[in-house]
Amino acid sequence: MSYHESQELATGRPPWRLSIADLTGPGPFSSLPGITRTFVPVDSSVELRVDGETRRIAAATPFSFAGDSETILVRLTTPCRAVNLMVKADDSDPAELLPCRFPWLEFPTAAVVIALTAGRGTSRFDVWRPSAALDGLGVRRWLAVR
Repeated sequence: MSYHESQELATGRPPWRLSIADLTGPGPFSSLPGITRTFVPVDSSVELRVDGETRRIAAATPFSFAGDSETILVRLTTPCRAVNLMVKADDSDPAELLPCRFPWLEFPTAAVVIALTAGRGTSRFDVWRPSAALDGLGVRRWLAVR
């Protein structure tokens, strides 16, 4: 999801970018100067080395870091995907990426929510607006962009 699309979804908020990455093995992250990045591995824990410090990131746990940090995926338990939220580092009210189970209750004003599990009529990584209608989909894990 591009910065432009986020402005249409979350009017009045600074723009943000959302992406899904396939993690298949160790390797460096792209440098993104001026960006704060929130990284959420899905279905597997990973180890990142950020500016020389190794951090274990549990599955479905957001981890934020400066986009210009030297970042390397050191180890992953199994190939998986990750959700990335990128915001401008100088935003006074940046978007956040938050795990939840019932986004229509926990974050009703979220710009969008991302399904981390498949459900009835939805696939993994489908993006929705939060509403009570999501309750009937049977999705067990979500991420909210707020």
